[in-house]
Amino acid sequence: MNEPGNRSLNGIAAAIRQNRRFLVATHVRPDGDALGSLLGLTSILRKAGKEADPYCRDSLPPGYEFLDGADSIRHVCHDSSRYDAAILVDCGDFERVGTELADSIRPVSLLMNIDHHVADSPFGDVFWVETRASSTCEMLYRLSSSLGVPLDPAIATHLYTGVLTDTGSFRFANTSRSVLEIAADLVGAGARPAFIAQQVYDSASPRRLQLLARVLSTVSFLAEDRIATAELSQRMFEETATSPMDSEGFINELRSVKTVQMAILFREESNGMVHVSLRSKGNIDVAGLAHKHGGGGHRQAAACRIRGSLHAVRSRFAVEAMSYLS
Repeated sequence: MNEPGNRSLNGIAAAIRQNRRFLVATHVRPDGDALGSLLGLTSILRKAGKEADPYCRDSLPPGYEFLDGADSIRHVCHDSSRYDAAILVDCGDFERVGTELADSIRPVSLLMNIDHHVADSPFGDVFWVETRASSTCEMLYRLSSSLGVPLDPAIATHLYTGVLTDTGSFRFANTSRSVLEIAADLVGAGARPAFIAQQVYDSASPRRLQLLARVLSTVSFLAEDRIATAELSQRMFEETATSPMDSEGFINELRSVKTVQMAILFREESNGMVHVSLRSKGNIDVAGLAHKHGGGGHRQAAACRIRGSLHAVRSRFAVEAMSYLS
């Protein structure tokens, strides 16, 4: 079904019109764009007269409980046979939903994919992948219009949250005139910028701040301060009674240094893997670096996972990053 007509907004809209019951899912360890698009699309589908249920393997990260419908997100799908189609949002590849949820989704007869990450080969029977979009929520804004679904305050808040977080509060290079116009329209439809920003950015727990303090104590600068690296160990999580969800956004502290062109945060996982988060400024394409290690993302925001000890992966990857930078 991968003819050109099914690789666009029109293809997605047509498939939605032709089906009634939808499973909507997003990636593990969801961020603002993942949650905004998950809940936003669920609401859009319901307003279009469809049945839709939101799924995500992991719980909400701190600061997103305010989103309408957040308490209705399901973590396990026990019977996918009741759905006509599954729509994955903000997932660079199918496996990003997590193994268990992926296994539940596979039997669904129609798989749809809406995303803005760089991918060699987009997945899905029907897909709409737009790498120039600032966020998946920006794309859903256009989808709502295509489906004739008017924005309400809840949907506007969902979509504004995704646009806000994936543009780094409108600081990143993906902030264009059209993005600002969309944000303004979402505010006109009922999104409250100050309230949303306060919930997302000013609702941290004391434990999260203690975790950040430990991470910042590991910061190292390389390549004449053009690269900043730091690490997150399992011990840090244990000492502060926190989880990886609490570390969302930490890498932006590294990126905020004036001289830094590439920021790298290494997070130790419990399975012998190290999660490597990458951010960049200017023309540095960190998605290309992540792709070399089986990862991906955007030009200035990407990630990958590498097997090995935290110390070994950090040392080896930092050397590669310096070579990549030059």
